[in-house]
Amino acid sequence: MSKRIGFVVLDAVVVAVAIELAAWLVRAGIHPRIELGLVQTTVVTVAGVAVAVLGAYLCALDDPAQLLDRSAVLVRSATVGVLTSVAMLLVSHTVWFLGLGRIALVLIGITVTGALAGWRLVYASFLEKGPRVPVVVLGDGPVERRFAGALSSLAHTRLRVVGLLHDDEADADRRLGLRQPAPPAPPNPDACPACGAPSLPVLGRLRDAARILPGLDVAWAIVLDTTPVSETRVAALSALQAKGVRISTAGTVWMNAARRLPLDLVDARWVLTALEQNDRPLVHRLKRCIDVGVSAVGLLLLAALWPWLWLVVRLDSPGPVLFAQDRVGHRGRSFRLYKIRTMVHQPKDAPARWAGASDVRVTRVGRVLRQLRIDELPQLYNVLRGEMSLVGPRPEQPTIVQELQRHIAFFDYRHLVKPGITGWAQIHQGYAASVEASAIKLSYDLYYVGRHSLAMDLDIILRTMFVMLARIGSR
Repeated sequence: MSKRIGFVVLDAVVVAVAIELAAWLVRAGIHPRIELGLVQTTVVTVAGVAVAVLGAYLCALDDPAQLLDRSAVLVRSATVGVLTSVAMLLVSHTVWFLGLGRIALVLIGITVTGALAGWRLVYASFLEKGPRVPVVVLGDGPVERRFAGALSSLAHTRLRVVGLLHDDEADADRRLGLRQPAPPAPPNPDACPACGAPSLPVLGRLRDAARILPGLDVAWAIVLDTTPVSETRVAALSALQAKGVRISTAGTVWMNAARRLPLDLVDARWVLTALEQNDRPLVHRLKRCIDVGVSAVGLLLLAALWPWLWLVVRLDSPGPVLFAQDRVGHRGRSFRLYKIRTMVHQPKDAPARWAGASDVRVTRVGRVLRQLRIDELPQLYNVLRGEMSLVGPRPEQPTIVQELQRHIAFFDYRHLVKPGITGWAQIHQGYAASVEASAIKLSYDLYYVGRHSLAMDLDIILRTMFVMLARIGSR
């Protein structure tokens, strides 16, 4: 949260400076008396700064994980620059009934784009080439090694796993049944095969960590959430902290960095926490009120568009306009989900399968409806009925759910909350068309299940606007 606030403050400052720079360039070389900037046109400039900050947020420019994709940073910063110029033009017309001029608007767009992208590219270079923070992972089993490899693959965290610590109690825990055997790697494990996690050295024993780590200049130790708590482990961790070594759980570190839950860390304790997170009647009632209000307005909009939608869908291909399909929802209950048909009409007994990137079943009109997400509007009826929510994991077909349950552990836990029209996985990953992609999608869904709130739902809805405009994840 503190990093996000820092991004917002820095964006506001650099955008204000960029607008002032554009004003100075116009006055110096083109129009000496133009009124532009914080002194002459404060309202217009403040509006530009506000739109730029909001645009950067909606474009996910505040996500550190996106900073290393330089082309995406440039494109999204340019989008925000254009939006800022348009916003300032509209506000200036409203306030003065006079525009800013084309040259001024172009310069504002260029300087804002340069300001937003510039500091991010410098920061990205620091993340890649700057000093790394040495950390150790407590434990040297397969799960610990997978986590260490995954953490090493996240370049934007600046963390460097220097080694592992052997836990003497781990073997005893397994013999006593306190720790389950290490689960197999997920279909598409978070670990990075190239990061060399299996070759990480074992630096010593946990009981000796307070003596070993300070000499290796390690100031951060990470313990897996699934590690059983014992007096010996607590004593060893307390001794480490007394030596100035920071102690964190793997789930906290990974979820803050990657914004998803590692499937290796799902255990009984996580389930209990998720159940407690979902036991909030007041939050559920407020969310339900929002669902009903938004879905009612959306259905009125659908009713106004329906004659035109009916006409273009029927002219494009034969078959019904409205498409209904069984999906698995809250607590594993099936329901009928409604969409506008975007594929060629198929018999009811046609086998369920994922849509491909260029699926030949999608009609010409259907492709446009999918890109604009108009085909999803009938699902507001499912929201009004209480079978879905505006925000939640996307519901899957029963046959696909059965297949994913066979290949991915804990897949059922995504059904602890109502499915949604949009969700945390949709704004971060998009469409999943394989078991491997579904495993990663599940890690995002479980992150939402364990942390969801009204503020998080609002965040997802706002970011969905950009995903829709950018046409990300539709098939």
